[in-house]
Amino acid sequence: MAKQEQKNLAFFYYTEEKLEAKEIATKCKVRPNTVGDWIKNGNWKSIRDSKINQSGERLDRIQQVIDDLAVERLDIMKQIKEFPEQIKILEKEVREVSNKNIQVELKTQISELKSEAKDLKRQTVFIDQGIAMWNKTLANFHTENKITLTKYIEIMEKIFSDLRQHDEKTYMKTLDFQHDHILQAALVYK
Repeated sequence: MAKQEQKNLAFFYYTEEKLEAKEIATKCKVRPNTVGDWIKNGNWKSIRDSKINQSGERLDRIQQVIDDLAVERLDIMKQIKEFPEQIKILEKEVREVSNKNIQVELKTQISELKSEAKDLKRQTVFIDQGIAMWNKTLANFHTENKITLTKYIEIMEKIFSDLRQHDEKTYMKTLDFQHDHILQAALVYK
């Protein structure tokens, strides 16, 4: 395998597959130091980090946090709904039992259930605040990461300009694609 092909493959393994230098060196049949040099000199780490932190990935992580909080809240609400029935049963037992010691024990259980319900309700308040915070983060994220059609066209023109300088023939083959693509982009990035 030619050195440039090895380097290109190593770049792919590092930035896309998230492999480490030793593993890449083994796969590409080069020294680990060589891969380390490519990573350092080629700024591959910042490229990989940027790919990991792309807006879609970050958006998914934020949404997952919100979803997890919502599921946790629902679980707590299910628990809270069970307390009134349990308390009602214990209160009925208190009225029916004549033994004072058992009554005290049942009243203690009732008190503990009420306290636990109160604590769970507090937890839902904190979860609601967390969900609100993450929803605000999500809204800000959408605002901050909105790509305008102008910016999209600017980047697209830069890419195809570089392609044209690199390979005029390939560039010419992409003209229809460029036209169709920009029409589609105009619908997405209104």
